[in-house]
Amino acid sequence: MKAICIPAVPVPMHVIQPFEGLSNPTRAELSAGRDLSASERRLQLPNFVSMFHWGAMRNLLPLRLPTPGETPAWSGRLCRSHYQWLPVDKSETLDGLDEFDLMLRLFDFSPWRSYFAQRFRSQLGPPPFDPLSLGLGIFLAHHQKWDWARLARELRSPTRGLDYCRRLGFAPSDLPVESTFRMAFNQTDADWFADCQSSLVQGLMAYQLIPTHSTFAGDPTDQGVSLSTDCQLIASRSHMQCRHQVHACSQSATHRACPAREAGKDGCACDTPACYEHCCFSTFRDPQAAYVYYSGSNQPSNPNASNDKKDQTAPRGKHHFGYKSNAFISVYDRLALFWTLTGPCTPANRNDNLLTIPGLQDLQKRFPTLKIGELLGDAGEGFDEILKFVYNDLQALRTIRIRHAEGDDQPHTCLKRGFDQNGIPLCPHGYHLSSNGHDYQRQSLKWVCRQKCAHQPEPDITGAPAHDSRETCPFTDDEHPLGFSLSTALTLPDGSIRLARDMQVGSETWKLRIGRQSYSESRNAIQARRLLKRSRSFGLPNTAKSMSISDTLSIAFNVSRLIFEASRQSSRQAIPQQKNC
Repeated sequence: MKAICIPAVPVPMHVIQPFEGLSNPTRAELSAGRDLSASERRLQLPNFVSMFHWGAMRNLLPLRLPTPGETPAWSGRLCRSHYQWLPVDKSETLDGLDEFDLMLRLFDFSPWRSYFAQRFRSQLGPPPFDPLSLGLGIFLAHHQKWDWARLARELRSPTRGLDYCRRLGFAPSDLPVESTFRMAFNQTDADWFADCQSSLVQGLMAYQLIPTHSTFAGDPTDQGVSLSTDCQLIASRSHMQCRHQVHACSQSATHRACPAREAGKDGCACDTPACYEHCCFSTFRDPQAAYVYYSGSNQPSNPNASNDKKDQTAPRGKHHFGYKSNAFISVYDRLALFWTLTGPCTPANRNDNLLTIPGLQDLQKRFPTLKIGELLGDAGEGFDEILKFVYNDLQALRTIRIRHAEGDDQPHTCLKRGFDQNGIPLCPHGYHLSSNGHDYQRQSLKWVCRQKCAHQPEPDITGAPAHDSRETCPFTDDEHPLGFSLSTALTLPDGSIRLARDMQVGSETWKLRIGRQSYSESRNAIQARRLLKRSRSFGLPNTAKSMSISDTLSIAFNVSRLIFEASRQSSRQAIPQQKNC
């Protein structure tokens, strides 16, 4: 066992911005690219290959990262391993490398040492392993979908293990065992993994790879970024024994109330010695896991509806026991990329909309200079408190799918309140108004009818009173070329918020914007590919760590993906030139 002194050497942050030449796409480019894959759209950019191919990127290495937060700086000490960024040989190619291999060559992760080092409590005892070596080893295990035993074996592999040891700073003759990685993972707080993610995100923002302003066509230059949000259900490591369990079931008590018995089930009397420490039917290693029946719909369920299996109107869904992970996706329209920022992780029975505002507030603390200009979400986010928060606190666009209520599409209801089921205002005669542009300064949307009744005999809402609109409407003369008009802001004309939006629902602009909400589903697919649909560890804290690690890997792998795509295209372009020579 050889001890290495790791000094407290500050890592300078970069000042160059090599990717600032990427401009926003046009509306025509966004529309034309809807049928193309993301990689095909990127390859159509005129400067994509020259900017991201391996030869050009190699000259920028290493990519430096900041150390945000109030973490105590690494003070230096003796360790049995020492992570250092290793220069890349000019002759080295991308052959045989995967995203993780390339990530280790792109970034200098030395600033992360101060985050992982917080679990050290004293300078006594034998020299430990470099906390950053162990931390990056944990990231490797999540990338490869290895358990801790497999990770320890692979580092000892005579083939790929040597390169991993070299890049992570381990000596091949002195490697951690399975329990060392497990201990490091369990004793590293979830907030420390979140700090690593914040470091990576702020570093890529400084390089202008992660946008700090809107990249949607036509948006003002000072408009904030577009964020999409969604939640993902994560099964707990423990298997459910009782769907009625609560946190108290996993605690010691001689007398405890049984939620199952209170619900009319047999439950457990908890009067045996085996039940004194915890309920025999509780998952005491996953005490915060909860049961929920997910119907696959964002609409509120009727508790009085029939549960008869023969009832064909009963919603179809699935049983779930575990946790719920929320994330916010920063959209980069020019590169057709999404950057995942991890949100709250809670028991599965907590409603999605209750995680949105706390998650956004946490993002504002993590990235105080980041301005949010638009929130994209499904109908589960369409509650008044969220719409108010986005409008008043974020001063952002509410690109959130409509949460309908019973009777929304009834003609009499639409005419009485002055707008239809999609929040589109109506003129007094039942004709739809059209959006005439959003005022970003006043946060208002102008609506006009453009004298629609002059060329459309029948109103849009059936059931409107029959009349000759040309004769009764005071806005059909030459003095009102745009016809009847009104403006909406936080609320619609009747003062309601639920259907109020900042653009016309169903318009081409709405379709282009809301289509990017699918990036949240892509995040869920990535977690599934990493086998994280079921937690790899026991407990809510460890589940939250795994979600954060996976999202951080996705951010770093975006850069690797750009380099792989540009380098492959560069090679294809070079082959014909060589043949012509």
